Amino acid sequence: MGKDITHDSSAGGGSAHSTPADLSSPILQSELTKLHSQLSTTDLKTLQSDPSAPSAGCTLESFTTYLADPKNSILALPDPQTKDWSHPFNEYFISSSHNTYLIGHQLYGDSTTDGYRNVLQRGCRCIEIDVWDGDDGEPEVFHGYTLTKEIKFKDVCKAIKKYSFSEKEGERFEGPGEGPVIISLESHAGAEQQKKMVKIMEKVWGEALIKDIEPEDVKALPSPEELRRKILVKAKYIAPEAPEPRTTPLQRVATTSSDSSDNEHEAYAEEYKKAKPKKSKVIRSLARLGAYCSSHHFPTGHPEPFLSHNTSQIPNHVYSFSEKVFARHHETFPSQIFIHNQKYLMRVYPFGLRFSSTNADPSQFWKRGVQLVALNWQKCDEGMMLNEGMFAGEGGYVLKPSGFRPNQPPPVFQKLDLAITVIAAANLPLPEESDKPKRFEPYVKIILHTTSDTPPTKEHVKRKTKAKRGIECVWDTKLEFKAIEGIIEKLSFVRFKVQDEEIGTDDLSAWACIRLDRLQQGIRVVRLFDNKGRHSKGVLLVKVEKKVY
Repeated sequence: MGKDITHDSSAGGGSAHSTPADLSSPILQSELTKLHSQLSTTDLKTLQSDPSAPSAGCTLESFTTYLADPKNSILALPDPQTKDWSHPFNEYFISSSHNTYLIGHQLYGDSTTDGYRNVLQRGCRCIEIDVWDGDDGEPEVFHGYTLTKEIKFKDVCKAIKKYSFSEKEGERFEGPGEGPVIISLESHAGAEQQKKMVKIMEKVWGEALIKDIEPEDVKALPSPEELRRKILVKAKYIAPEAPEPRTTPLQRVATTSSDSSDNEHEAYAEEYKKAKPKKSKVIRSLARLGAYCSSHHFPTGHPEPFLSHNTSQIPNHVYSFSEKVFARHHETFPSQIFIHNQKYLMRVYPFGLRFSSTNADPSQFWKRGVQLVALNWQKCDEGMMLNEGMFAGEGGYVLKPSGFRPNQPPPVFQKLDLAITVIAAANLPLPEESDKPKRFEPYVKIILHTTSDTPPTKEHVKRKTKAKRGIECVWDTKLEFKAIEGIIEKLSFVRFKVQDEEIGTDDLSAWACIRLDRLQQGIRVVRLFDNKGRHSKGVLLVKVEKKVY
C-alpha cells in the first residue's frame, strides 16, 4: 500500500541529494579502509569508469571525499548545462501529479495549497486543478462529491506562481528548476466563474502564462527550452464559432472533456447516493489557454482512432484516459497507441476508485510512450519510487529513448548482466520511530524492473542479502542477475529496498530507485529515502558491475 508521504517529503518526483553523504560511521570507515588498501593494485579511474576519480596512491581522505560527493554516487546526475531541452515537449516523459490538491485520502483527505508546494518543489511539472463553482461566487478547488475541503482557486494560482520555478541548478538537485509547468485544468464551473478563472490566471501568473495563441494556429509544439519558466494550461477544446454557454452557474457539474475524471465523480456520486453530475461546457476564452495542450474527445468507434481520425492528427491534441480505460484501448490498439504517442500527447491517470491514493506501475505506461503519467503523490509506494528513479535530477523532463520519437526505427531490446555487491550500511532509518535499533534486523532486496511485455519471473529479477542486526552492518554479499532480457536502459530500473525481517510482513525501512542508464559502475554510495519518502542519512556502500548487450 505504501506509507503516507509527509509535507516535507522530497522523494517521488526527482529530488537528488545535494549534500555529501555521511560516511563517518566506524563500520563504513573500516570497509573503506579495506577498499582503499586495494587501490594499489586496482586503478580507480578504470573501476569507476570515471577519469575524474582519484589516482592510484590517493589518500584515504581523498578516496572518502570522492565517494561522498553526490555527483559520484550510484546515481549519475545529468548536467543542466548540457541537457538536451531542444525537442518538442511531446517527445519527453514529464513528471505528473493527479489530484494535486489532496494530501491524503481521496474521499476525505485535506485539500490544501500545500499539495501544490509539495509536488512542485519535488520536481513535478504537470499538476491538476479540479475547479468548481464556489458558493460565494468565487471558483473553488476540491474533489467533487467527496468530503474533501474547498480551497480558493486564486490561492492555488498564487501557490503555483510561488513554487513553480527555481534557479537552473535546481533541476539537478533539490528544487523544481526552470522547466515549464503544465496545468491539467478540470473545469466543472459555470460560465461566469470560468471567466473569473481566466482573469485570475492572467493576473496572478502574468507573463509566465502562455496565452493569446489560437489553438487552431498551432502547427507544432515548442520545446521545453523555448518554454522555460512558462505555465501552460491543458484545457478542453471548444471551436471559436461555438456559442458561449449560459451564464447561470451550475453547481458542482462535470465537464465532457475526455481528460476529465468523470468516472471518478460518478463513482463518488453513486457511493454517496447522489444524482450523477450534470455536464457543462467550457467557454472559448478558457479553451484558448490550452493552445499547446488542447483536450479533445476520443473518437470511440472509429476503426483506427489513434491514427487516421482527424482529431488524432491535430498537432496540439491531448487524449486522457484512466488507467483502466487505457488498458482496454491497449488490448485493441497496441501498435496504434505507440505510434500515436511518438508525435502526440497522452495523459493517463489513476483509476478513480483508488481511494487510498495508491498507484499503478508507471513504467507500464512509459513503455507505451505515454508522456504524462499522473500519479497520486500522497503515497510512497512502488509507483512513486519508480517515478523518482525516472526523474531524479532531471528537472521533470526526460527525453524519450530512441525508437519512441518520430521518424526513428523501432526500439531495440537488449540483455543485462548485473552484479551488485552490498558491502555495508550506516545510519539506516528505523521503520517506525518507536522501533529499537537492537531489534532491527535489516536485509537488502534488489529488484529489477525491465521493459519487456512478458515480465520475467520473480526468481530472475529479485535478490536479497541475509538479515543482520542494527542500523549499521556489514554484508559483503554479491547479488547477481544474468542474461536478463527485455532491457531498454532508459525504461528499466534497479530498486533497492531495506526491510526489517519479521514474522509476517517485513516492514520497509529505506529505499532507492535508479534508472538503469544512470546506474554508475564501481564502488558507489546509495543515498536512501526513508519509508515516508524523505531524504535520510542512511547509505549503502556497494560495488556495481554492469554489462548491457
